[in-house]
Amino acid sequence: MKKIDLKKELSPKRGLWLLIIAALVLEATNCFQYFYSRHAINREAVYRAQTELQKAELEINVITAQSEMSVKNLALLAERYLQYPDSMANLTRIAVATTPNMYGAALAFEPNFYKDKGKWYEMYSCEIELGNKDSIKTEQIGSIHHNYLELEWYQNGITIDSAFWCEPYYDDAGALNMVVSCSYPIHDKNGKVVGVALADISLTYLQRVSEYLQVYPESYYSIVSGKGNDMVTPPDTIKGRKYHIFTEFVDATGWTMSIIIPDDVIFAELKRVGGITTILLLLGMLLIGYIIYRAAKDTYRLFESVQKQQQIENELNIARAIQMAMLPKTFPPYPNRQDLNMYGIIIPAKEVGGDLYDFYIRENKLLFCIGDVSGKGIPASLIMAITRSLFRTLSAHEDDPAQIMMQMNNAMSEKNEQNMFVTFFLGVLDLKTGDLSYCNAGHNAPILKRKDEKPCELPQDANLPLGVLMDYTFTTQKTCLLPSDNLFLYTDGLTEAENIDKQLFGEEKVFDNINKWEDKTEAKTEVEEMQQAVDEFVGEAEQSDDLTMLSIRYLPQSRESANSHQNKEHHSLVMRNDIQQIPTLAEWLETVNLPAALQMSINLAIEEAVTNVMLYAYPDTKEGKVLVESDHEWIDDKERFVFTISDSGIPFDPTQQKEPDITLPAEERAIGGLGIHLVRQIMDEVHYKRKDNKNILTLVKNIAIK
Repeated sequence: MKKIDLKKELSPKRGLWLLIIAALVLEATNCFQYFYSRHAINREAVYRAQTELQKAELEINVITAQSEMSVKNLALLAERYLQYPDSMANLTRIAVATTPNMYGAALAFEPNFYKDKGKWYEMYSCEIELGNKDSIKTEQIGSIHHNYLELEWYQNGITIDSAFWCEPYYDDAGALNMVVSCSYPIHDKNGKVVGVALADISLTYLQRVSEYLQVYPESYYSIVSGKGNDMVTPPDTIKGRKYHIFTEFVDATGWTMSIIIPDDVIFAELKRVGGITTILLLLGMLLIGYIIYRAAKDTYRLFESVQKQQQIENELNIARAIQMAMLPKTFPPYPNRQDLNMYGIIIPAKEVGGDLYDFYIRENKLLFCIGDVSGKGIPASLIMAITRSLFRTLSAHEDDPAQIMMQMNNAMSEKNEQNMFVTFFLGVLDLKTGDLSYCNAGHNAPILKRKDEKPCELPQDANLPLGVLMDYTFTTQKTCLLPSDNLFLYTDGLTEAENIDKQLFGEEKVFDNINKWEDKTEAKTEVEEMQQAVDEFVGEAEQSDDLTMLSIRYLPQSRESANSHQNKEHHSLVMRNDIQQIPTLAEWLETVNLPAALQMSINLAIEEAVTNVMLYAYPDTKEGKVLVESDHEWIDDKERFVFTISDSGIPFDPTQQKEPDITLPAEERAIGGLGIHLVRQIMDEVHYKRKDNKNILTLVKNIAIK
């Protein structure tokens, strides 16, 4: 070892130069961090504002679409019962009762159309509050004092043969509130326009939407109509204060939504942190000067540190041996089984690492996992050991990957002061049937290699990594492995392996190598070939991250069971007992791949069914969850969508409700019952059963394959 002249290395002159260089580097770092953070915060503000605007636009589009559909249906019903003027009251009541967020509905007719009703005949219904319950008020409001013939919604409804949204106005006769209205013409049997159907949305509802958009303190929100009239008016801005303004155009109505955020609010935290950083920088410089001064007097401590470093390296080597002993290392792991061929390897970037994989067989099911802890070194290795122990303990009596994940996540999130997290994939393979249930918590998607097919990634839901958020709800996904199917799991140390030119190995090379595998290739050979490909690519470059690979080849003795599920596609969604979660159904149904022609109607049926569960299966004071599952099946010449809605609430059978008689007058017919009626009209089969203290409602839609 080369001898170091400590007296020369730690002289005051050299220490002063080190202090100056350190000050310049720290100041440059501080400036770079400030401007980079400002850019990142601005980008985050843009993303948050646009996201919230898009959510609000989606909600407004949903209600306007529902209102347009409702007003069209109301017009059609009015045309059907045109010869019965007294039925118009009942029709408006039905429209209000069955359309969410609709404030009121009206049917208005040309002067003297019903001679016995007078010149003006406008039947109007709207929601009112009676004590703690909502009710519907219906009355004829057309008169000389309320000449609806002069109003914008009626004049355009008469002349425009489509749904029309008018400018906001105060309805002084029916709604007694600020509203915006959608109108649609009513025709007689000869096609002549004889009246207008109307649906009102209260501006109070739009104000309620604005509450979702308070993305920052003191941020403002507004909605402007197509003609520039304020529908939700923001407070006045302060002169001289800079603002960020974000807008979103609502195509269906022509409205414009805006969020206005003061600049000083967006960057308030950055300003505060910048001041603290400056103070810390000065303190750091003082500390560096003190350290250099002390180091000049305590040169002998360097010799002790060298010895301690050697001791630490020895301890790390022991820690690595202990860590590796925790993971499966005997291959083949189950020499007496003919239905599995497995091999795994882990290569830490340092003495100890944060990657892990594990597997074991319980009740003829293979439970396996792979994970990657954030960070490296000893902290990551400790989290790795905890994660592996939790997997073994919690999966000992549980087969649902999502439930295991939820328990692991809660255990790791509690008191996670270091904010470390783990990307984790957990699978449960039924070795008898080939059914694979799995849950992916932010990890690289495993790659499936099937005979005579190109490799592809397993579909994955967007779950958070473990340790990020307490009580996060994970989702279980399902598929089926066929004989000779190969499942390849890996950590990002594979795709992000760098060569000396800082180029990444990448997913493309991973897929290229997997595509070369034969159906009878040993799992060990597959992993070794992948490792060799990485080593050749990296060359002399230092390993930058832990590398873990696990290959599983499924080799059942019978193909019958594995083939029995290959024509199924399964999706699931867990919702809280909260009506506010209903809009998430539409987003989830987009993943079900429904035919475009059926998407709107099936969406409406599922929303009605889930709303029924939330309103009747759970009392107001009780919290609960609703599980919505979809199975897409192909059977001979028929395509089936089977939706299952289950809950643990009180027994409630919606199929026992009687069909509503919409021909009865409004005062003789009880409100309700239209929801399940609508579901029956849309779906081909509706079944209910009570099993294991759960309500289970099954909805089936059959589609003939042409």
